[in-house]
Amino acid sequence: MKSGWIFAAAMALAACGQSPDVPQDSDIVATDGSELETADAGQLAPASDYVAPDYAKLSGYDEGWYISPGWPGEYPAGFVVLDEGVTLQGGARPNPAAPRDKACTLPRLANYQLWNYPRVSADKLEFFVATKTFPVTLTQDAAVEYVSDAGSMQTLELKQGDQLNYLRYLGEGFAILSFGGTEYDINEAELIDITDIQDSKGEEDEWVRVTCADGSQAWLLYDEVVAVPGIAPSPITGYGDASDISADQVDSIRFDAEVNAAAAAEAANQPFE
Repeated sequence: MKSGWIFAAAMALAACGQSPDVPQDSDIVATDGSELETADAGQLAPASDYVAPDYAKLSGYDEGWYISPGWPGEYPAGFVVLDEGVTLQGGARPNPAAPRDKACTLPRLANYQLWNYPRVSADKLEFFVATKTFPVTLTQDAAVEYVSDAGSMQTLELKQGDQLNYLRYLGEGFAILSFGGTEYDINEAELIDITDIQDSKGEEDEWVRVTCADGSQAWLLYDEVVAVPGIAPSPITGYGDASDISADQVDSIRFDAEVNAAAAAEAANQPFE
């Protein structure tokens, strides 16, 4: 379960020079082995006969969680298998309270990432994220910009004391928040000085259903997977680009993962400013 300052993601992206453009949210691709169609954005779209599972019903999260397909971030997370014979404990149900009673061995060099389309299709992978929702209260009257369905910027007029409901992070600093039963794509940076969003912590669970070496399937929780020896976060090679890794990449990916883990641990012990 990921936990931390929700709004910090937007600030970190800005510091890294990420584009402020409206994000393209990551969609589930076809997983039934049928031919994939090409989307205008240069990504693959679901084949016309693909029907995504009802993740909310399947997972059993309560109403305090927002369930949606894909994983968040303009570069969604993933993980690679560095060693032979890596076996994980998964479950039949994607919920933190469900038992992890399914031993699942994964193939070496496999990359479990949304953009690795051959792996997604061959292994019938399914990705979804469960986000713990929380209220965001306006501390003053404000006009908040949001992205309309047509892609243009519109304005939401809000009053001091109005409450938005934080539903999910998207990418490029944008998140989905609801107000009055309507969902809006809003840049988190706009909310920092006019709401109490800095006082809130967010939690999200990233789940993937994988096909194990024996042909069975299991649901895995990302944070649990990357803590297993022989597993490392997927390398970033370019926007929309991912594939299984090669044997000569293993040492460098393992080294980078160790360096990044040490840096993250040190940052976690520092006060947030």
